[in-house]
Amino acid sequence: MMLRSILFSLCAAALFYGLFRETPPPKLFNQSDKFGHLLGFAAMTLIALWTLSRRYFPLFIVGILILACSAEFIQEWLLPHRHFSIKDMYANLSGIALILVSWAVWRTGRHFFLAVSSKPDTLNLQPSEKHQ
Repeated sequence: MMLRSILFSLCAAALFYGLFRETPPPKLFNQSDKFGHLLGFAAMTLIALWTLSRRYFPLFIVGILILACSAEFIQEWLLPHRHFSIKDMYANLSGIALILVSWAVWRTGRHFFLAVSSKPDTLNLQPSEKHQ
């Protein structure tokens, strides 16, 4: 549990550093800053799924959605070399959605296939075998 807490804290620190550093990150390729936003919020959401109890996860989601929407406003207000970008905000939200949708599909599929595999196999029986 301690390792998970440390990993969560490191990921949160990296996300906050990336969002609120004084100068924008270097441009590695076209739209690399959008990729960074998407990756940062996706990683934070994935780590939270792994580290937080289900009791606190909804509260985390509310908090990270607020951060995803407000980070661009805060950057422009506090940091003179940074500016507001709606595309960055969309990238933030997309990173969260990517993980949450993937997780929901995995959970739904897992429960569906577990339910199907626990039912008796009646599809392959011959009509005469059903009544024995």
